[in-house]
Amino acid sequence: MTWLAWRQFRTQALVALGLLAAFAALVLVTGAHLHDGYDAVGGARCEARNDCPLLYGLDGVLADLLGPALLAIPALLGMFWGAPLLARELEGGTYRLAWTQSVTRRRWLLTKVALVGVAALAVAGLASWLVSWWFAPLDAVNMNRFDPSVFGERGVVAIGYAGFAFALGVAAGALTRRMLTAMAATLLGFVTARIAFTSWVRPHLLASRHLLTPLTLGKSVGFRESPSGISVFTGFPPLPNGWGISAALVDRSHHALSAAQLHRVLVRTCPTIAAGLPQYPGAGNASGGLTDGDFQSCLQALSHHLQLLVAYQPPSHYWPLQALETAIFLAAALALVGAAAWRLGA
Repeated sequence: MTWLAWRQFRTQALVALGLLAAFAALVLVTGAHLHDGYDAVGGARCEARNDCPLLYGLDGVLADLLGPALLAIPALLGMFWGAPLLARELEGGTYRLAWTQSVTRRRWLLTKVALVGVAALAVAGLASWLVSWWFAPLDAVNMNRFDPSVFGERGVVAIGYAGFAFALGVAAGALTRRMLTAMAATLLGFVTARIAFTSWVRPHLLASRHLLTPLTLGKSVGFRESPSGISVFTGFPPLPNGWGISAALVDRSHHALSAAQLHRVLVRTCPTIAAGLPQYPGAGNASGGLTDGDFQSCLQALSHHLQLLVAYQPPSHYWPLQALETAIFLAAALALVGAAAWRLGA
């Protein structure tokens, strides 16, 4: 049965091996040039001197393509390896030959899934390692490893995504028994799961830490009109390699302020703004007669009454979050394989 499964899969495997070899050669050659360039200017320390080399030509193109390519690899594995694995045989009826040759349904299913599934994990793992290595100098400078567009393109999570996408394709094939239908369902299900997990699950996998900072350290601090009066809006303070979850204005007793309380503070400290000036998108962009100096003076006055309470994930949580997310997607993959086995009566 193992030899039969390999013969059915060998064309796909050889094509994938050739593409992966070409991908690896491109990444290794260009990545060596990129690493040498950053080492020559002192690595991540060049950011402090503002003399980091810019990306031009092929390196710049690859910087835009490698991340999305790694996101696409698990989906492609699920669509073209996972979905046809069972659906093609169930649709064509060729599974009956194996089932009548003293091969149990369970052995038939597990042999095919194990062989192709391990190959899918290996492809995703190697591609993830190559992309993570290529981007290492840029990540050291940008210090934004938790950014959603970066987190899913580095580390080990691609292995979990590949396992989940492959198993989703297997389950879709067992359920629909139609290859094209299974491929479409795999793509839709995988994209939906990724978006939902990134938005609603990942922020709650580990308990966040809290940080109190002065109001003036927030990014894009400004004022805007609201139904209850003039309010303050602000972004996260600098969190190198950290992940800001939420930011709230609190008083010196660390209590959140209601809209009415905040308005009263504004009336006392910034009467010109509280009088109802138009929206101010940020420092230096104020209008309606408010100068930049007045704006900064107002922020300094408010900082005596208000602080920014930030919930965030520290840099030390990066690898635990990577491991947790990978484990969750692999566990979901096992559940989907179990569902496929139940559907086939294996």
